[in-house]
Amino acid sequence: MGKRLTDGNTAAWFAPLVASISAPTVAEITAAGGVILHYTVTDDGLGITFDEGTVEGNVLASTQDNEAPGRSKASIELTSYRDSTALSDRMWSVMTRNTAGYLIVRRGVTAATAVAAAQKVEVYEVTCGERKPMAPERESYEKVNLKLYASGTYNIEATVAA
Repeated sequence: MGKRLTDGNTAAWFAPLVASISAPTVAEITAAGGVILHYTVTDDGLGITFDEGTVEGNVLASTQDNEAPGRSKASIELTSYRDSTALSDRMWSVMTRNTAGYLIVRRGVTAATAVAAAQKVEVYEVTCGERKPMAPERESYEKVNLKLYASGTYNIEATVAA
């Protein structure tokens, strides 16, 4: 069985505009106003979890409980290193409170590989929360935590368009 290695094989971007969450374009993902996240987010700092409600469908004649999937909700948090140069510290300067955009995540492809048409990505419409500087640690770099609020729809199986 060929397991997919995560080390070095995850890339993420913050894009200001995506017209179709099922088919973001290379130009949208790499737009000048966006942020390349995979060079500043810590190796364990891409936190995406899902919570799903349950719809109960029991009737008087039921002898068993029936249920179906309800609403789902994505919870997203990023932990990132700060950079000493303003030009490289784009997550801090661009992703400020109430900034809307799209988090795009590509898994299973070397992070250094340029985004290209036909690649599979996850696309989340988000609004940035408050940037939270983290407590200093011994023998560490300065870090910041950022919650991204799922403010619209998301697609975990989108395909990049040309």
